[in-house]
Amino acid sequence: MALSKRQIAYLNKIIATAQKMLDTAHLEDSRSGGGQKRHRRSAVEAEKMRADILAKRSKGVPATKLAEKYGVSTAYIYMIKE
Repeated sequence: MALSKRQIAYLNKIIATAQKMLDTAHLEDSRSGGGQKRHRRSAVEAEKMRADILAKRSKGVPATKLAEKYGVSTAYIYMIKE
């Protein structure tokens, strides 16, 4: 089966992309292990966190600081209502 110039160029591009991914794979592995581990909160812990966030938000604590402290997004902090 003969390939056209366009098909050959497309295959070469796929090969180059795959090679680039293989070359940088070790960098991604080291980055993914260094972050925070995800964990589930129990209902009691979640309610305690929610009450604490509401109290601190009413005192004027910035959402970014609360998000860092609890390991959640700022959108989650803004979503919490009474």
